Amino acid sequence: MGKSSRKHHAIGTDSDASSSAVVSSTSILALVVDVTPLAWGERAVIRTAHDKARAKAGKQSRGPCTLDEMLTAIQAFVAAYTSMERNAVLLIMGVADQEAALLYPRKDSLQQWIDHPESYCPSVHDIPANLLTGVATLLSRAAQKASAKNARQSASTQGTTDGASGAIASGPADKTSRQGAIASAVSRALCLLNRIMVATQAAGGISALHSTHYLQRTEDDGVVALMGSSSKRKKSGGDNDSSPSRSAWSPRILIIQASEDRARDYNAMMNCAFCASQQKVVIDGCFLKTDEPNKPDSSPFLEQVCDLTSGVYLATSGAAQIGGALTEVLISVFLPRIDCRPYLQLPGLNKVDFRARCFETAEMVDLAHVCNQCLSIFAQNPAKNAGPEPRCPTCQARIISSADRRK
Repeated sequence: MGKSSRKHHAIGTDSDASSSAVVSSTSILALVVDVTPLAWGERAVIRTAHDKARAKAGKQSRGPCTLDEMLTAIQAFVAAYTSMERNAVLLIMGVADQEAALLYPRKDSLQQWIDHPESYCPSVHDIPANLLTGVATLLSRAAQKASAKNARQSASTQGTTDGASGAIASGPADKTSRQGAIASAVSRALCLLNRIMVATQAAGGISALHSTHYLQRTEDDGVVALMGSSSKRKKSGGDNDSSPSRSAWSPRILIIQASEDRARDYNAMMNCAFCASQQKVVIDGCFLKTDEPNKPDSSPFLEQVCDLTSGVYLATSGAAQIGGALTEVLISVFLPRIDCRPYLQLPGLNKVDFRARCFETAEMVDLAHVCNQCLSIFAQNPAKNAGPEPRCPTCQARIISSADRRK
């Protein structure tokens, strides 16, 4: 089989769209994959224990899936996605602990793609290699950072309490180490989607460097240009304009999450949701449960984001993650185009808990203390037991007591 000719085609410019009387949007998907090492390590331990117990009873495994099984399902999903549309665009982001990185396309290919969108497109044949190599690199970096952190903790306690240093080094890992930087990956995905829309001069892209923007003109010309653009929008139907440039892209983000929500990322995640809603970027979410009683069976952050952006959310059980079942879930639920979803029976969010979460304990709160600088939320007043000069744990802003305000 010869190489695909897709890499020689543009990725959806206005000239391509205007050549047809009926303009259909081109799909652009940013796939965010959670590969946080400690989270997947715990899942592997749970899977091994469950399989041994069920094997003794003569029963088959009921999951949860391993990292290799998830990556296999993602490769099948990506192959189906790139086969559906000739000019479909795909971005893959990886999340491991505190780091979020672009796995496909690689940095050099992405830059060439954005600089020359009319004549270049990354080859889909590179997706499996880029995905596996990128995941391996992320896991290696996370392991190195964890080792360095343990070494620093051991060095800081050495000479003060000899026994305590060994306890810290061999004790349980920090809870935040099991939580991926999902908000960081979603923020980068939104930026990359916007860069592509700006590069192809499609509607929806926002650029402060656009040469014809009215803010860069003289004072009088800017007012005239603003009035002219307003009148043109009214004549053409405003935001419902169906010109080729406005319907060039159908952007969406799919988040496959295996770790718990990181409480301090609540504001960042909600800001991403509001930004995506304004730019008409749909965010879908797939949460991989472990079916353990002491583990979360859903992601409240992901539920809220999917609901705010009109996306699809699904929390898959362990049995729906093994034996090829996860591949079926991804293809049947998250593969269809956005404009096809009204005709399909997809999972719906019947009840979403929009209560905020404490940034320290990650508990849902009805009444809370809010920092007026960074808007961090706390169930208890951080000023209590914080010393003579209390500060916000998130932004380190000084907390002024009620007595000081009255002075």
